[in-house]
Amino acid sequence: MEAPVQTTHNLNRLMGVLLVFAAMLLVLLIAGLVTNVGQETAVAHPKFAPMQQGIDAGTLGAPVWTGYAVGVLIIGMLWVMMQVGVHSQHWLRTAISVWTISYVLVFIALMIAYDGYEKGETTIVAGFTEPTAWLVYGVSIYPWIPLLMFTYAFKQAYFGPEEQARFDEILMAYRSDHITEENN
Repeated sequence: MEAPVQTTHNLNRLMGVLLVFAAMLLVLLIAGLVTNVGQETAVAHPKFAPMQQGIDAGTLGAPVWTGYAVGVLIIGMLWVMMQVGVHSQHWLRTAISVWTISYVLVFIALMIAYDGYEKGETTIVAGFTEPTAWLVYGVSIYPWIPLLMFTYAFKQAYFGPEEQARFDEILMAYRSDHITEENN
């Protein structure tokens, strides 16, 4: 069992990393707002003037690297949050880190496929255009892997026998205090 001081230090470190990631996202958001990136209204369709098209067909004005940065920062925040509460020596910590790195690679593959789609260089994969296939079969299904790992390893990684014993202690102390108060 980890010492309470060590556990607190690990949690403080994780929350510090989470704060840095959140601050970086906030900086990107503020920079986008200040530079007025994106369009707030739909634009006229080039061939059918009365029809309008959404902003996805217009130019957003943000550099491409910001999309990569936001995606990676969000995945980083996901990594931090999955680390919270896992015992420091448990295999799940390493598995989470390996999964996160592979998830970043899946995200980058999605972005590369989308770039090809924008240039008109795409293929159909399992019934979808390539970027949509990456989104449906990769980015959306891939998080099931850590979910299954967490489900399998929960008892050992988070709430093992030491935690159960401590919980039972707290519960017994609460019950004895509660019974004493009722008798008075």
